Amino acid sequence: MDQDEYRRRLRRVLDAHSDDVAARLRVIVGAIGDSVESVRIEVFPDQDGEGTFDVWARFEGPDSYVLNKPIDEHRHLFGVVHHETGWEPDVPPLPRGLSADLIVDTVVEWLDSVWARTFDPRPSIPVEVSCPDGYGSAAQIPRTCPM
Repeated sequence: MDQDEYRRRLRRVLDAHSDDVAARLRVIVGAIGDSVESVRIEVFPDQDGEGTFDVWARFEGPDSYVLNKPIDEHRHLFGVVHHETGWEPDVPPLPRGLSADLIVDTVVEWLDSVWARTFDPRPSIPVEVSCPDGYGSAAQIPRTCPM
């Protein structure tokens, strides 16, 4: 499988979860209070390079534990879980020789499309999509968030 086919297959799986992620994002945005300085969405590819990953959201601001408590059950936007019979959801394994950059870039593009469909217009509070491990061609993509 080449890079383009991998992106298409991964995007199909991601697109199937767009409505759930949009619903989670609406709850998160609805919980933004005066102390929230920004929203950070982070993509965490697995360390083994197999192709699994997680996507989490969190609030930035003073006393982040207190800020994030109201959204705890909604913060995990997407994840791949290992089961005896395979991965759930059934994302394609990352082909040998391809970097986790491909995963992060595909997930960021998908999140951008979900965000654009979910929040229009997009005023005031900053939103950053990033990969703490530095993967992806765009390590941080600024967004804005309705309040």
